[in-house]
Amino acid sequence: MKKIKFTKMQSLGNDFVIIDNLKSQNFKPTKKDITKLCDRNYGIGCDQVLILNKSRKKDIAFIYQIFNKDGSESGQCGNGGKCVAKYFFENYKSKKGSVIAETITRNIKLTDLGNNSFMVDMGKPNFKIKDFRSDKKHFNYNNNRYFFHTLELGNPHAIFFVKKLAKFDIKDFSNKFLKKDFFKKGVNISLVEKISDGGWKANIYERGSGVTKSCGSAACAIAVGSKSLEGPFKISNYVHMQGGKALVKWNGDIDDSVFLIGKAEYTFNGEYIL
Repeated sequence: MKKIKFTKMQSLGNDFVIIDNLKSQNFKPTKKDITKLCDRNYGIGCDQVLILNKSRKKDIAFIYQIFNKDGSESGQCGNGGKCVAKYFFENYKSKKGSVIAETITRNIKLTDLGNNSFMVDMGKPNFKIKDFRSDKKHFNYNNNRYFFHTLELGNPHAIFFVKKLAKFDIKDFSNKFLKKDFFKKGVNISLVEKISDGGWKANIYERGSGVTKSCGSAACAIAVGSKSLEGPFKISNYVHMQGGKALVKWNGDIDDSVFLIGKAEYTFNGEYIL
């Protein structure tokens, strides 16, 4: 029997269990541990488990591990990034306005903007996804053909811009798309409707976690993908998801980072017996 101290947080309805290994605790989870922690009936319940580990590198504040509900590890989580930024700056009283955290795929910069607002540097978008194994970028669903945009921001994304979002069942659409096996290790799926210049409404299916109320990296992927559409491109984009509105800033240059900006909130602290 082992007690694990944790903090529950959320951003835009995307909820997380944060486990701090920076002090005395040293929790190294198995896949079974993660699935149990995420379970909303038998565990704490969350979309993802985020673990802060010590780093031996001087320029890295902490190693940021992101685990999906199925126990797989992800390389990016924007809303989670806002939560761990708030947690780190408030618990470790960092004098720096920005710190670097390391994930399994990239380093990300976390910035405290003040007034409970945080900015996550999501890195440069990558349009050459190694896991994408098809020369086709369309999907047949309910006797209609839907084209999608692909890019990677720490994890892969498939973005579908559609005319009437309400007509789609995101879970059914995503499950049938995934069966086509376009991506070797799965993909995050976004169904998106334009509501204004620089304004988007989206439903999200996250790889390893399923349908979620929001997804920060998906919001960023949507903003980047919008550049390929007809009409004016906006540097600031607002993506409206079930859990709330995300602000994304990107200047449109593929050599420059994409930034996710927003708030994060504590839900509760506790101890879990594993």
